[in-house]
Amino acid sequence: MTMFQLPAGFIDTPHPPVAGPERLVSHVEEVTIDRPLAEVIAHTETVALADWIDGSGSLPGVTGTRLLSGDRFDAPGSRHMVFLTDGTTIVEQVLEKTRTEGAYRFRYVVWNYVTAAARPLLYGLGDFQYTDAGAGRTRVRWTYSFELRRDRFPGFLGSLGGWLLKTTFLNGPYAAWMRGSLARTKALAEGR
Repeated sequence: MTMFQLPAGFIDTPHPPVAGPERLVSHVEEVTIDRPLAEVIAHTETVALADWIDGSGSLPGVTGTRLLSGDRFDAPGSRHMVFLTDGTTIVEQVLEKTRTEGAYRFRYVVWNYVTAAARPLLYGLGDFQYTDAGAGRTRVRWTYSFELRRDRFPGFLGSLGGWLLKTTFLNGPYAAWMRGSLARTKALAEGR
């Protein structure tokens, strides 16, 4: 296993406060996996992030991670740095992980973007919701939301800035990246 080194000068800081939905710009993608919920959850918890994140389009994939807190990246409060294929990094922290007989939810916050393209972003919020779809199938709903920095373009434009982010990025390249990642997740979970 490769040990990824923290960037020079990196300081591990708490994540920004997470705002309510009225301040966030969001996009949702869904996929149905032809495997039972328990099997999909077990698979999800064993596959490396680099294996299921799509890096084939205009957005980077993942080369690896390094744990910053916790025994592994899975319990609320655990945190890791993600090393991307374009040479940049982000930090993620688990906010929520809940499981019932028919559902599973994994929510996390992303911040400390290094790439210039993410300068307008204060943080991202990912939310995976897995539900039993019956007949041995699992429905996965992935919501990704961003809060814009209010002191930078397009964030200083208020709701217009949110609309610009959504129409030019979230509904375009980001949606394609999410769909590609969910397609990889489906293929891996179904053993293809």
